[in-house]
Amino acid sequence: MDIKFKVPTFEYMINSIFEIQNEDQGDYFKETLFHFYPSVEKEKLNSVHGEEKRKYLKDTLQIIYKENLQLMQEKVNLYNNYWVENRNVIVEAFEEAFQMKLKDELNDIVGNIALNPVCPRYLESNSFDVFYLNSERGALGIALHEIVHFVWFKVWNQYFKDDWCEYEIPHLKWILSEMIPDIIMRDERLRARNPYFDEGCVYDYFYKISIDGENILNTLYNMFQNMSIEKFMVEGYRYCQLNEQTIRSAMDSLS
Repeated sequence: MDIKFKVPTFEYMINSIFEIQNEDQGDYFKETLFHFYPSVEKEKLNSVHGEEKRKYLKDTLQIIYKENLQLMQEKVNLYNNYWVENRNVIVEAFEEAFQMKLKDELNDIVGNIALNPVCPRYLESNSFDVFYLNSERGALGIALHEIVHFVWFKVWNQYFKDDWCEYEIPHLKWILSEMIPDIIMRDERLRARNPYFDEGCVYDYFYKISIDGENILNTLYNMFQNMSIEKFMVEGYRYCQLNEQTIRSAMDSLS
């Protein structure tokens, strides 16, 4: 298992931001852009659509890109070196969690150092975005979260042999997967390397969802500790299926 951080093209960065702003995403994801880039006028952006919206983003962010390109390039070595320093311990923890050898698996993961503050991930290419203002510790924390998804769905697909389309929002398999980083990151080796863990490394509403008086993350963690990874996937998903209405209602009300 290995990661290479790199600076993608400006066009890639714009497309990444455009996807977030052009989709039916919640305010949390969309508003972040305006916080970091006041020059992007919310009213103006929301008044245009399609290629006109993409052009507005491109024209507005091009100056910021040029001003910060050198910083992004400097972050390449910083992030890559920090990953190498921590890689062996991280791989060991993931191998134990997923009960599989990862030496020859997922050696093509790419972390794109980019302008997008939301940091989406792409299962089909084993890639994800890292906001360029992150420290090396912050970049590693984001990487750990995304590695969980890549390994989880690799093991899941090998076992269930289902459709990868079901691994994205709004499917229940996606909902379960978004809780898993908290479960895996409770390993002290990973927790110590993720600066986001203590404040929450998954969506906030998962920490507030209780079923039968127990937080859903704690319930899943107890299952994970006492089962093989495949059995946990089966039983964890069945648990979510049985409680799907409660989970979705809570997600909607707490968003």
